[in-house]
Amino acid sequence: MFIKYDEYDLLELFESEPVSIADELDAGELIYTYKDNQNFKLILTMDVYQQTCSLSMTYNDFIVFSGDFKGVTSIKKVENAMIICIEEEERIRVKFSMQVGVELL
Repeated sequence: MFIKYDEYDLLELFESEPVSIADELDAGELIYTYKDNQNFKLILTMDVYQQTCSLSMTYNDFIVFSGDFKGVTSIKKVENAMIICIEEEERIRVKFSMQVGVELL
């Protein structure tokens, strides 16, 4: 099993290429980062094959939200938001409009 996602959708939301944690990009261990003009920073770390991801949001380098998630089955883009599905259920919404925000569903 692995996390299903569209790399172009994540590229569009995060406005940058992912960085590989491992030596090879094909290892499936990636970090996506996004920083807005209000000093909010979002970091998504995922292990595609272990089906895990970590999500953290900071404001002026102070942690606002942090979570580690297991059983991640998919990550998808819906309008200006990223939805993280755990065990096929939508559980987390990350909003990229106006101000970055995290909502637990």
